[in-house]
Amino acid sequence: MSDTTPIKREKSGRVICTVTFTPEQTTPAEEQALKQLGEKVKVEGFRPGKIPAEMLREHVNPEQLFEETIRVLLPNTIRTLVEKNELKPIVPPKVEAQNHEPLTLQITFVEHPTVTIKGADKIKAEKKEIKLEQKDVDHMIDFVMEKHQKTNEVDHSAEEGNLVTMDFWGEDEKGKEIDGTRTKEHKIVLGSKNLIPGFEEELVGLKRGATKTFTITFPKKYHAEKLQGKPVKFHVTISKVEEVSKPKLTDAFVQEHLGAASVKEFEEKIRESMIKQEEMMGHQEREQKLLESIRNATNVDLADELVDEEQYDLMQDLDRQLKQKELTFEDWLKKTGKKLEEFKKEMKDQAKERLTLRFGIQKIVTDRKIDLTDEEMEAEVTSMLAPLSDAEQEKLIPMYQKGRQGWEQLKWQKRVEKLIAEMLK
Repeated sequence: MSDTTPIKREKSGRVICTVTFTPEQTTPAEEQALKQLGEKVKVEGFRPGKIPAEMLREHVNPEQLFEETIRVLLPNTIRTLVEKNELKPIVPPKVEAQNHEPLTLQITFVEHPTVTIKGADKIKAEKKEIKLEQKDVDHMIDFVMEKHQKTNEVDHSAEEGNLVTMDFWGEDEKGKEIDGTRTKEHKIVLGSKNLIPGFEEELVGLKRGATKTFTITFPKKYHAEKLQGKPVKFHVTISKVEEVSKPKLTDAFVQEHLGAASVKEFEEKIRESMIKQEEMMGHQEREQKLLESIRNATNVDLADELVDEEQYDLMQDLDRQLKQKELTFEDWLKKTGKKLEEFKKEMKDQAKERLTLRFGIQKIVTDRKIDLTDEEMEAEVTSMLAPLSDAEQEKLIPMYQKGRQGWEQLKWQKRVEKLIAEMLK
């Protein structure tokens, strides 16, 4: 390898090194490569690994020998480049052969890119005041009481307030069944207004075993875009009609069934639970908006190699998820209706977004000097391992000693959590 290796540094963190090898360097590397390949070559009259070099060359693909020679040269070459140029790569280097004679390689390293954040001190997520109206509490109480209601099957026509069990499906204007509309054993209390407007009214007067066909036009703002404002002909079969008797909300009832001393205490518990739920959801929403704000304010030039590496990780995650569901990638594409090129673009965009956010957070954590003391880290490790058995703890403790990978990963996680907590105050 030449002592004057050309180095090109880019803002994205890419460091491009063009390495040219002398014959004195390539010849012994090629001989070693030939010997390694010879271990797998069979020639009549010779034992593997004992074939003369010149004869062996006749049985080895030249391109395969060239690639193996590069593999022999790479470890020492990469180590020398990293040490000589004080490189700090964050992903494996990319190697491309540019010339056979003299052997010339382009080795691209990727270091941490330059990151700037616009208005970092002004990034925040506004906290909304929780407004819980009495009607919301009443609705939740009704929901709880429904769990204790009793039903009695009847043989008369369905009336408002009755619980109806039915099978149904819908067809479009051309008489074709609409995917996703066929439903069996669906239960609905008439008058609850849980179905699309007009549907429940069509069921009034129907008895067990009755069938009915009717057309309902879906609302223009319906969640399923393909049905918005569209007329759908429904075919319904009633399998059961039941009267519903809901218990009265009394002190005695809540004492026996709902774990409260009185109706008032039960209502307060419901209110407190709903407030906590709203606070949790509000916190999650604020955290999501904060992360979006950090990403949008982060300016970073991402190297293609870095994006490719992140995209590969995303694909590995997807592959694991699909295997758990016993799905192939091709089946998943068909199921989601995505085209391969569309999917690739989505993956690339997602990779860029994840990297941008990650670098933005790293920048803010570093600039704000967010850190944990060794004592704080020891407490975090103890807390994390506490739920495990003694045997499991004994196995994992060495991984979470100061300076080990587990310690550093946990420390970074806690630094990020500390930053987000501070920014959400």
